[in-house]
Formats: sequence, structure tokens, C-alpha cells
Amino acid sequence: MFGEHELKTQFIKIGEKKVHIVEEKGDVFKYRRDDVEVMFKGAGNKLEILPAPATGYGVKLLMIDFGESVVVPPGEKMEFFLSAPVEVDVRLGDVTIDHFNLSREKYALYGTPEVGAIARYWRSRLYISEPNETGVVKVHINNGSKRWWELDHLVIYLKDTVMYYSEERAYYPLIIVEFKTGVPEINNTGDPPKEGLKPTKEPLPLPNFVMRW
Repeated sequence: MFGEHELKTQFIKIGEKKVHIVEEKGDVFKYRRDDVEVMFKGAGNKLEILPAPATGYGVKLLMIDFGESVVVPPGEKMEFFLSAPVEVDVRLGDVTIDHFNLSREKYALYGTPEVGAIARYWRSRLYISEPNETGVVKVHINNGSKRWWELDHLVIYLKDTVMYYSEERAYYPLIIVEFKTGVPEINNTGDPPKEGLKPTKEPLPLPNFVMRW
């Protein structure tokens, strides 16, 4: 699914989606998905199918609702996993020839109508071990405060984030939630959540995001 694919006549299944590569004459190929069709010269290249963050219509935030709560005592740490929406980039050389979603797009208001922002919305259950989902987020909570904390959703800053992937799965960078004062700080570390994954671009840490709501 994710990674490089030889240029030859074949179907490639990506989640519930399917793309078709057709070899024509003279090292010319056609790429097809639904109503998208692109003709290109092979020239010894490979087609790359890579995960992309779920920015949808250009939003910068992903809000994941747990549907249940996580409670962390003072001075304790905790790890868990979430499922997450993923988009797909299809690249040939330096050109993105297709981009699409693997799931239905949903959006929600993060914050208040006066000062809030539109976020991509997703609902996930909590997992103790890595789930068998196309998109995965690993979350590490560090409660460095002297009070108990409860968390029932997570907001991740997406702009310019790297993604990681194996052949069958896409991963957001490791997310660290720090409880120090009155509001949690969310750190998109830019680091892979485990060893053996490939990055979609040069990994860079993003500024901490203060989750006020």
C-alpha cells in the first residue's frame, strides 16, 4: 500500500480506495482513480503512495474525541494509542499527481465562536496496544503537576507535520501531552512512534500547542 510501486499495469488497494496503473506504448503510463486520470512518461521512475496529515480543506488542527476519559494521577506517566484519519499523496518525482482522503471528512469548532478555529474531527476509542487501523497516533502523557488530570479529547497541530509509514499503516509523530499548570501542552515531537518506520519528509519538531479547550 504505502511506499514505492513499480510502473506496470496493476491495481493498488489503499484502504477502501483503489488506483489503477496502465502501461501504454513507448514507456508511457496512465494513472487512474475514480474520475482522476494522469498520463506520464515512466523514465525509470517509481510511483510513490505516501500518507499525508488530515488537513482537509487546509485546517491546521486535528481534534480526536476519545468517547471516554483518561485519568492520570499526580507525577505519573501513561501511554496509549488512537486511530486517526489519513490522507494520501500520490507522487511521481517531485510532482503530486493525486491527493485524496481515506475516510469521510468531518469538521468541528475547536474553542468558542469568537476565538475558536475549525478543526478536522475524528472519534477514536482508546487502545493500550497499537490498533489494526490505517492511521495511528501514539500518545505519551506526563503529569508533572501535583493534581489529578482527566482528558477526553486531544488536539494535534498539523501544519507542516511529517508522517511516518510502514507498508500497511500510517503514523503521526509521537505526541507528548504535558500537564504542568492549568492547561495541557501538546507536543508534536516530529519523532517516529517506533523504530523501523519511514518518514515522508525531513522530520522537524513543531511548536508546543496549548490546548485551552
